[in-house]
Amino acid sequence: MVRVEAFVWSAAVRLLLGVFPAERVLCLLDAVPRLRRPAATVEPLSERQVALAGACLGRALARSQYLRSRRQPHAVVIGVRGSVSAFAAHAWLEPYDAPGDDFIELRRIAR
Repeated sequence: MVRVEAFVWSAAVRLLLGVFPAERVLCLLDAVPRLRRPAATVEPLSERQVALAGACLGRALARSQYLRSRRQPHAVVIGVRGSVSAFAAHAWLEPYDAPGDDFIELRRIAR
């Protein structure tokens, strides 16, 4: 069941990010109903399980949707590092993932 759900969220997020900006994708994902009662504490899907979702933003959103559907509190964080010549951006889930070296938080989306 988890593998099927991981595939569904990965495919959905990848398709949505290909058509809409991230803000709109979040609105669409937030429209999906959650479980009525919080599930027992669960771990997020692994990066490998949601690889179909694409780059880090897609993977973070797919993993986030899995947690959100189970009413697990978390945040999607988008950060940046570097300068104009060596710019990098990354997305991760707090409190589950480490942001990596030198990333400065740009946006936090509580889910």
